[in-house]
Amino acid sequence: MENTMKHSLKSPEETASFLNALCFGWTLPIFLKGAKRDLQITDLYDPLKSDESKGLGDRLEREWKKELAKAKEIPRLGEGSKKKKPKRQPSLAWALFRVLWVPYMVQGLCLFVLSVVLQPLQPVVQSWVISYFNPGENPITRSQVVLYATILILLILSKVFITQHAILRNQEIGMRVRVACCSMIYRKLLRLDLASVDKIATGRVANLISNDVARFDYVMNNLHYIWIMPLQFLVIGYVLWQFVGVIALVGIAVMIIQTMPIQFYVGRLTAKLRSKIAVKTDERVQLMGELISGIEVVKMYAWEKPFEQEVSKIRSLEVKLISISSYLSVILISITRSSRKVSLFATLITFILMGNQLTAEITFALATSFEILGVLCDTKVRKAIIGASETKVSLRRITEFLLLDEVNHGKDIQSVPADKSRDALGETGPGVQMLLLDEGSSMEKIASAPNSQIQSIGNTSSKCNVEFEIIRVSANWVHGQLPATLFDLSTKVKSRTLSMLVGPVGSGKSSLLHLLLGELSVGAGKMSFFTTKNNTKTEINHSDISISYASQDPWIFAASIRDNIIFGQPYERDRYQEVTRVCALNEDFEQLPQGDLTYAGEKGATLSGGQKVRVNLARALYRDADLYLLDDPLSAVDSKVGNHLFKECIQGFLRDKTRILVTHQLQFLPEADSVIVINRGSVKYQGTYEELLHSGLNLLDTVKLEEFDAPKEDEEILEKTAEDRDPATVVNGNDESSELPESTETSSLDVKQEEVATGEMSNHVYKSYITAGGNMCTLITAAAAFVITQVSTNASEYWITYWTNQNAHRATFTLSNDSPSDAAISRNSTRYNHQQLDSTIESQWLDEHGLLRNNMAIYVYCILIATYILSMIFRNVFHLRICMNANRNLHNSMFANLLQATMRFFQTNPSGRILNRFSKDVGTMDEQLPITMLDALQIFTLTLGTFAMVSIVNPLTIIPLVIVGGLFYVIRIYYLRTAQNIKRLEGLAKSPVFSHVSSTLDGLTTIRSQGGSVGKMLLHEFDSLQDRHTSAWYWIIATKTAFGFTLDLILCGLTTFVCFLFILMGKGNVLGGNVGLAISKCLALGGMVQFGMQQSAAVISLFTAVERILQYTNLPNEGPFKTDKPPPDTWPSEGSLVFRDVSMRYVRNKPLVLKNLNVKINPGWKVGIVGRTGAGKSSLISALFRLTGDELEGEIILDEVDTKSIGLHELRPRISIIPQEPILFSASLRYNLDPFGEYSDAQLWDSLREVKLGDAVRSLDFRVIGGGANFSVGQRQLICLARAILKNNRLLVLDEATANIDHGSDALIQNTIKRRFADYTVLTVAHRLNTVMDSDRVMVIREGRIVEFGHPHLLLQNPNGHFSRLLQQTGKKMTEKLTGIAESAYWTSPKSREDFTDIVIRNSENVITKL
Repeated sequence: MENTMKHSLKSPEETASFLNALCFGWTLPIFLKGAKRDLQITDLYDPLKSDESKGLGDRLEREWKKELAKAKEIPRLGEGSKKKKPKRQPSLAWALFRVLWVPYMVQGLCLFVLSVVLQPLQPVVQSWVISYFNPGENPITRSQVVLYATILILLILSKVFITQHAILRNQEIGMRVRVACCSMIYRKLLRLDLASVDKIATGRVANLISNDVARFDYVMNNLHYIWIMPLQFLVIGYVLWQFVGVIALVGIAVMIIQTMPIQFYVGRLTAKLRSKIAVKTDERVQLMGELISGIEVVKMYAWEKPFEQEVSKIRSLEVKLISISSYLSVILISITRSSRKVSLFATLITFILMGNQLTAEITFALATSFEILGVLCDTKVRKAIIGASETKVSLRRITEFLLLDEVNHGKDIQSVPADKSRDALGETGPGVQMLLLDEGSSMEKIASAPNSQIQSIGNTSSKCNVEFEIIRVSANWVHGQLPATLFDLSTKVKSRTLSMLVGPVGSGKSSLLHLLLGELSVGAGKMSFFTTKNNTKTEINHSDISISYASQDPWIFAASIRDNIIFGQPYERDRYQEVTRVCALNEDFEQLPQGDLTYAGEKGATLSGGQKVRVNLARALYRDADLYLLDDPLSAVDSKVGNHLFKECIQGFLRDKTRILVTHQLQFLPEADSVIVINRGSVKYQGTYEELLHSGLNLLDTVKLEEFDAPKEDEEILEKTAEDRDPATVVNGNDESSELPESTETSSLDVKQEEVATGEMSNHVYKSYITAGGNMCTLITAAAAFVITQVSTNASEYWITYWTNQNAHRATFTLSNDSPSDAAISRNSTRYNHQQLDSTIESQWLDEHGLLRNNMAIYVYCILIATYILSMIFRNVFHLRICMNANRNLHNSMFANLLQATMRFFQTNPSGRILNRFSKDVGTMDEQLPITMLDALQIFTLTLGTFAMVSIVNPLTIIPLVIVGGLFYVIRIYYLRTAQNIKRLEGLAKSPVFSHVSSTLDGLTTIRSQGGSVGKMLLHEFDSLQDRHTSAWYWIIATKTAFGFTLDLILCGLTTFVCFLFILMGKGNVLGGNVGLAISKCLALGGMVQFGMQQSAAVISLFTAVERILQYTNLPNEGPFKTDKPPPDTWPSEGSLVFRDVSMRYVRNKPLVLKNLNVKINPGWKVGIVGRTGAGKSSLISALFRLTGDELEGEIILDEVDTKSIGLHELRPRISIIPQEPILFSASLRYNLDPFGEYSDAQLWDSLREVKLGDAVRSLDFRVIGGGANFSVGQRQLICLARAILKNNRLLVLDEATANIDHGSDALIQNTIKRRFADYTVLTVAHRLNTVMDSDRVMVIREGRIVEFGHPHLLLQNPNGHFSRLLQQTGKKMTEKLTGIAESAYWTSPKSREDFTDIVIRNSENVITKL
C-alpha cells in the first residue's frame, strides 16, 4: 500500500485536433521528451476518462450483478456445499460485452470495410497496372495506368489509416477489459470470507491480476476477424474466379484445409494446456510468496535446498507444459504461414495443367489475393482462436474467483432449534459436556463499574451502549469438519464492561471474535445485539453498530506510521495524540528519523515486534467504535509495557466502551468485569474472577500460581522506587522509551526505490539471454536456419517471376509471326533469353524456342516449396528450443541467487516487487518473448529478402531502398528511446499493485472491521495504482501505433515510387513479371514491415523483463555456504558459546546495534535473555545465525569453532530455533517438519506427541494451507518446537517463542524443553520473567549492550539493578514469588553456583564487572 505520487498531466489526446488525431500527432510530445532524457513516472499523462479504473470497475460490477441475478441460485464453490448447481452460470464474458460492445463493434465495422471492400480491390487494381506492361497490343494508355496506380496508392493509404486506428482502439478496449476485471477482482477480495481466503493464496491472486488478465490486452485485436473471415473469403473468392474461373476453388480449399482444422484443434489443446499452466504458475507464485514472507526462518533453518528443489519441481512441470504449448504454436505458425505459398502453388499448377498459360497479371493478382487470405488465416484468425481459447480459461478462473463465498455482514441470525444445531454441523454423536450458563446466574453477576479514578479521554462520541447475547451458537470454518470450531456456545456481555476471554491454544477464542465481526457465519443458534438507554434494551442489527478490532498478528502496511494509525479516518489531532500516548508510542516517535511520519515499510519492516503491536492497537483505539475486540495485544510486549497498555488503553481510554479482550496475561483477570473461559469451542464458565477461583474448574489453575497485585498498588511502589533512583538510570514510564528502539536497529532499512535501468538496453542483456539458451554452435545453427528459410522463400518467388516471364517470351514468339511490329520486342526477348539461360542446359529443360518447359518449372517449384516448409518448421522449433532453455536457466539462476541474498535485500524490497519478477516478468519471458522474437527475426529476414528482390528486378530502386532503410533505422532509434523508458515505467508501476493486493490479503479482517469507508479508501488507492499503470500501458500501445503508422506511410511512399518508376521506364523496357513481383512485394511490405518493426521494438520492450530478471541474478549474497574444512558431524557436541568483542550493525556506516559483547555460556546452561523491546535481543540472534553478513565484528565461538570460519549451511542447521513468528508453508505437515526427508514417520509422530499435537492431526500428509491458517498461533509455535525436537541440536534458541500462547502451552513448551533439552544449551528470549527465573543465567540487554549477566538470584541482590527493576514492574506478590523461584533454583542447581570469575562484561561505561 504504497503512497501514490499524485500528479495531474492532462493527456494531449484530449485536446488534439482532427488532423492531429488522424495522424497520431498527439504522441509527439512524449517522443520529444524521450529523445532528450530518461522518462520518469511524472512524465506520463493521466489516463483518459474512459480508461479510469473506477468507472470501468463500477460499470462491470453493475453488469456482473445482473448476471448474478439471472442465475437462479449463485453457486457456492466450497467443498461439501449442498446448494445445487444452477442451470445457468453467471457469465463474465457477457457482462464485459455489455460494458464495451458499442466501441468494439464500431472498430469491427471499420475492419469489415477494410477487409471486405478495400483489400479485395488491391489485386484487381494491381492487375490493371501490370497489364499495361504486357507485350503486344495493349488498350491501356499511360494516363490510364497512372490513374490505376493512383487508385492503388489511395487504397494503401486507406488501409494504413484504418488499420492503425483500429489496432490502437482495439488494444485500448482490451486494456479496459483488463482494468475492469482487476478492479472486480480487488472488490471481490475485500468481500471474501476467511474460509475462501484460506483456499486461495496471494500467489493465485497475483497470477490472476498479472498473467490471466494479460490475455485481454492482445485478444481484442483479432477477434473480429473470426466473423469477417467467411465474408472476406467470399469476396476474394469472387475476385479469383474472375481471373482463373473454377480453379480458384482449389486454392481456397487448400488454404481452408491447411489452416482452419488445425487451428481449431490446436486452439482446444492450447486452452487445456493453459489451464494446467495456470495451476502450476499459481503453485509456484504461491510458494514464492510464502518463501519471501518467511525467508528469515528459511535461512535460519537452512532450508534453501529443499525449497529450491520444490520450486524447481513445479517450475520444470510448468516449463514442460509451456514448451508443449509453444511447440504446438510454432508448428501451427509454420503450417499456416506456408499456406499462402502452398495455395498459390496448388492454384498455379492446376491452372497450368489445365492447359492455360501464366501471365503476370494473373500470377501476381493470385499472389496478392492469397497473401491477403494468408495474413487473415495464419495470423489474424490463428491469434484470435488461440487468444480466445486462452482467454476463455482466464475468464473461467476469474469467474470461479468471483463466485467464492463472501462475508455476510449485517445479517442477523434467527433462532434455530437447538436439536438441529448438531445436524447443521454434521455432529451425530453426543455433545461435549459443558457448563452451560443460566441467564439468571453468573451473567447477572458481571460487575459493570470500572475504576472510578481512571479518566477516559477521547471517546465521548459514543453512538450507543452496546451489549450482545449469544445463545447456543454453532459455527464452523470448514463445512462438515469435526469437531466444529464453535459448538453450542452461549455467552452474554453487558454494555460498557471489560470481558476477558481466556482459554488454551486452539480453543476458539479468535474464532469467537470473528463470529462477532461477522467473518464467521452462524450455523445454528442465535446471536443478538442490543443497545441500552435509560435501562431500556433495544435489539439492533449487526450493521447498526461499529466494531473496532486489533488482530493477534499485527498488520502493518507500507505507509507512514501515522497513516497506519488513522487508517482512513479523519485526522483529529487531540485524539491522535492521546491514542499515541496511551499506546506508549510518543517516545518511539522521538527516536525515529521522521517521527510518526516515518515509513513503516512492508509488514512493518522498520519497526520492532512491540512497536508493531502498539501501532496495531493504536489503529483500533483511534477509531471511535461501540465494541472493541482486542485479540491478545499484551503478549508481545514486556510486563511494564503490558501494564501501561492495560491501565491507559483498556481501562482508561476505553472505560466507557464495551470491550472483549483475549489474553494469556492472567495477572489482569482480577480487573475484568467478566471472565469468559472457553475450551474446545464452548464457553466453560463466565463470571467474575473471584467466582472463577471458587468454581472448581481445573482449566485455570495457573491463575492461582500467577496471581498478580492490582496495578494501583504496583504503581505506587514503582513510583516510589523511581524517585530514589539515580537520574541516569531511571527508565521512563513509556515502554522502552529510554532504550534504543528496534527501529533504530533497522532504521537504515528504508525501503529502496525499485531499481530501474536507464538508457538503451545493454548488449549484456541480449548476450546473457543467448548464452543462457545455448553455446555459439547453437547460435550459428539458428542463424543458418533463418538464412536457409529466407533463401528458399526468395528462390520460390523469383522462380515464379522467371517462369511467368518465360511464358511472356513464349507469347511474344507466337505473336512475332503475326505482328511485324513486335520484331523489336522479339529481338530483345531473344537477347534476354540468351542472358538468362545457359546453353549447356540439357534439352529436356528447354523447348524449341530455348524457353523453360512447364513440367521442369513445376518440378523446381515443388522442390523449392518443400524446402521452404521444412526449413521453416526446423527454424521455428529450434528457435523455441533455445528460448525455453534460456527461460529455464534464467529463472533457476534468479531463484538460486534470491535464496542466497542477504536479509537486508528482503527487508528493503517489498514482497510485491519480488513477486512481480516471478509472476509477470517470468510470464512475459516464458510466453510472449519467444513468439514475438520469432516474428521480429522472421520479418527482418523477409524485409531484407524483399529489398533484395526489388533491387534485382529494378536496380534503380536501390537508392530509394537505402533511403527507406536509413529512415527506418533512425525512426526506430528514436522510438526505442521512448518505448524502452515507458516499458520500464510500466514494470515499475505494476509492482505496487501486487504489494497492495498482498497487503490487503494479510489485513483483510482488520480492513473490514474498520467499516465500509476504509474498504472504499483502499479500493480508491487500488484504482489510483491501476490508473498509474494504465497510463504507462496506454502510452506503450499509443507510441507503438504511431511508430507503425509512420513506417506504413514511408512504405506507401516507396510503393508510389516503384509504381511510377516502372511507368516512367515504359512498357517496352520492363517485363510484366518483374513489375508484378516488385509491386506485390511492396504491398506485402506495407503491413509486414510496420508489424515487424513493432515486434522488434516489442522484443526490446519485452527484454525489459529479462533485464529485470537479470538484476536478480546478481544480488548481494551471503556466504560462503560450504567450506573446505567443515566441522565434524557431531559438532557442536557440548554447546558452549563465547562472544568476544562482538559488535554488529545492519548497514555499513550506520550505528551499531550490538556493542562490544563479551560473555561466555557454558555447556548445558539455560540462559534467559531479557530487555525491553528494541534493546537488541533479536539482533543477538541475528548475530548468532550470521544474518547480517560482513557487518558482524568480533568472534562468536561455538564449541571451540569460530562461526565465521565455517559455511552458513554448516552453522545454521546445527542450531535449533523456535522463531518469533511461527512460520508454516503450504505443504504437507511432513514437509513442514522434515523437508529434507531425514526422519522416519515414527520419529515425526514422536515429536508431535511430545508437544501434545499427536491427536490434532490424523496424518502426516495433512495439508497445511495459507501459511498455517488451519492452525492457531499456539499450535504453529508447538510445531516449531517439534522441529527442534527432531533436530536434537546441542544449542536451542527460543526467540520470544511464548509471546502469543496461553500459559498452559507456555508451560508445555517449558516443561518439554526442560525434559528433552536438560543437558543442552538453551537461549530464551522472553517477555515473561517467570519463564527465565529458574534459568542458570540471565542476560540483560540495554541499548545493544549486556548490562547484566548472572544467575537471577544473584542479580536480584542488587535492588537497583536492571533485572531487579524489570522484576519490580510485575507487582509485589509476583516479585516475591519469582524471587523465591530464583533463590530455590540457585540452591538446587549445581550449575547456578559455578565460578563466575571467567565471565567479564563490559558495560556502556567500559567498567569491568565481575559477577
